[in-house]
Amino acid sequence: MAGNTSVSAPTLPSTAATTVTPPVTSTPAPTAPVGTPYKATPAAAHVVVLVLAKDAPALQGLSEQLSAYNNRYFKANNLLVRQQPLGAGQEVVLIESLPGVKVAQSYALKLRGPQSPLSKLRGTGYQTLLISIDNLPLLLQSQNPEEYQRFYQQNYSK
Repeated sequence: MAGNTSVSAPTLPSTAATTVTPPVTSTPAPTAPVGTPYKATPAAAHVVVLVLAKDAPALQGLSEQLSAYNNRYFKANNLLVRQQPLGAGQEVVLIESLPGVKVAQSYALKLRGPQSPLSKLRGTGYQTLLISIDNLPLLLQSQNPEEYQRFYQQNYSK
């Protein structure tokens, strides 16, 4: 017989020696977004910051009204209320200090209630921020409440 040729079957790669290692993933601790000096420290003492236009009529007597409100409803917290400029066109009222972000969030929520001096400010265009004691100097230096609000939403509003 002429032309006896043998054809061998194709060789398949062996899978017995191949090991697939899944990628190692870890959940990193919350950190500040790239480009921000702020750090997320929920257990640290926090300050409630009210940002208003410097010429807002609502600023008249607000610090005194908040002090009276705090003495009546939050006397045990011994909160300090102070006011200072934030850049050329804004003023901040600082209510300090509350033990941790959860307590600060609860206090800020109660500030919206009918007994609060802020209940009279509806529609006057003020902003409420919650900030740790460590981040407060950075906010006052940057004079940019919008930047801090973005940081807060990314790190605390989850």
